Amino acid sequence: MPDLRTWLSDVDKLGQLMTVENAHWDLELSTLTEIINERSRTRPAVVFDRIKDYPQGYRVAANLVSSVERLALTLGMKAGLSDMDFVQAWREQVKKITPIRAETVRTGPLFENVKQGKDIDVLQFPVPRWHELDGGRYIGTDDLVITRDPDEGWVNVGTYRIMIHGPDRLALHMSPGKHGRVHRDKYHGQGKPLPIAVSFGHHPINFVVASTDVPNRVNEYDYAGGILGKPLQVVHGPLTGLPIPADAEIAIEGEVSVDDVMPEGPFGEWTGYYASNQPAVPVIQVKALYFRNDPILC
Repeated sequence: MPDLRTWLSDVDKLGQLMTVENAHWDLELSTLTEIINERSRTRPAVVFDRIKDYPQGYRVAANLVSSVERLALTLGMKAGLSDMDFVQAWREQVKKITPIRAETVRTGPLFENVKQGKDIDVLQFPVPRWHELDGGRYIGTDDLVITRDPDEGWVNVGTYRIMIHGPDRLALHMSPGKHGRVHRDKYHGQGKPLPIAVSFGHHPINFVVASTDVPNRVNEYDYAGGILGKPLQVVHGPLTGLPIPADAEIAIEGEVSVDDVMPEGPFGEWTGYYASNQPAVPVIQVKALYFRNDPILC
């Protein structure tokens, strides 16, 4: 299964990858991405490196699936489709998707670095402050939030926004009705903390599927495998047992306790408006942090 790095190499071959160095994590990454989008027909994927205050190799990848060519690459479709041809081809393909169960492997590149306890610090990565009125630095924009139904055992992989409050404290916003929120409410209704895992860097097929609606109780990894025609590879988190992409760049495991809440937001959404701040959202208490050498935050 190709990982994010293989995907970026393929995008580079398409002529749609741009590397930007020496930008600041505070507002400049988002500003430069917007400027690049406005001035380039292909709206390239952008990888930021040598980010202010961070070592070379600790990168941020943005704007990954903002062209038809890159979206077709991500979905395993043929290259060279026009916008309308892509829409028509996807309409036909989506009718035929049969989920392929993810393959569980013993280990993966994700575990090249393991941090626990006082060694955990999510700000060792160049997490951006995206917009000037944001409530903080957001590590969760292109993320995979992984939870399991406590009664039925099915796993959900969703994309929800996550704001940093401290080295191991993350504010998690999940809208009512979302499957991750359903799982959280079930655990909390039983007076139990929600076990949780989150990936912050991964092959874009994961984000495309996690940020859209898939059939109820269908695992997003399996659905993504059905799109590609081959199984994704996952590892079981050592603490939670939850499935995490084996080739993820950065991931955490932790728990969301019943009465542990903090403010979250506002956050500038893709629509161009700010989503209002939330006075009290649940907090992920991070128990373990995993990352590859020279990690890429999506």
